[in-house]
Amino acid sequence: MIFVVKRLAANRSLLKNLVVRDLKQRYVGSMGGVLWSVIRPIVLLISYTFVFTVILGQRLGPQFGTDSFPIFFFCGFLPWLLFSDTVIRNCSAITDNAPLITKTIIPAEILPVSITISNLVHHLIGLAILIAALGFFYDVHLSALWILLYLPMLLMFAQGLGWIVAGLHVFVRDTIQGLEILLFLWLWFTPVFYSGDLVPARMRYLFNLNPMAIIVTGYRNSLLHLAQPNPVQIAWVLAASFGIFALGALFFRQAKPAFPDVL
Repeated sequence: MIFVVKRLAANRSLLKNLVVRDLKQRYVGSMGGVLWSVIRPIVLLISYTFVFTVILGQRLGPQFGTDSFPIFFFCGFLPWLLFSDTVIRNCSAITDNAPLITKTIIPAEILPVSITISNLVHHLIGLAILIAALGFFYDVHLSALWILLYLPMLLMFAQGLGWIVAGLHVFVRDTIQGLEILLFLWLWFTPVFYSGDLVPARMRYLFNLNPMAIIVTGYRNSLLHLAQPNPVQIAWVLAASFGIFALGALFFRQAKPAFPDVL
């Protein structure tokens, strides 16, 4: 971990340029450019509000922190989207940039990190829109500052997994297909569409072993001014995030000398 962090700090200018390049490439050739980063979450929020409120008539009780199901859903969907999109895009970060690996001396571990930071920028835009909607229709409490605890843990967890799948994908090109299936199943075992309190007691231990379940719950509860996960759960997620980050960094460091030959 120390080696990787030092490497990233030493190449921070390169990392910044790669992040800017990724942000530009997302909307290359489009007239709207970065404006689409603002339009997309607004359209999603309006769409979910229409479907769940007008068509399905979903209403929630006070124990959910809001009577609006779209708001409840979006508060959990944002951190999950950041996690899943980061891991998926990290998976092909090396293979999509093969010329940079084979023809230059760019540190390979920087490529996945640049994608993670780029995704974070888009996430913060979506978060700002959600907080604005909460402030306009409901209230924004100081409990929202708890996000500053969950966001770093989410990023470490996602980056660690991202390094692992990025390294595997160089050698096994089926990795991304398997990862998409895994994330689809993982989504349903994470309380994005539902509250963790609805999980049956006999299955609650599985819920508590899922770091993303605790992160999504804590993230949502921060925005909706609800009770936070207990300290044991937070300690477990913190340990899991550090562990996966360190494991991913070690795996990637051991695998990257073979990248030029395979690519």
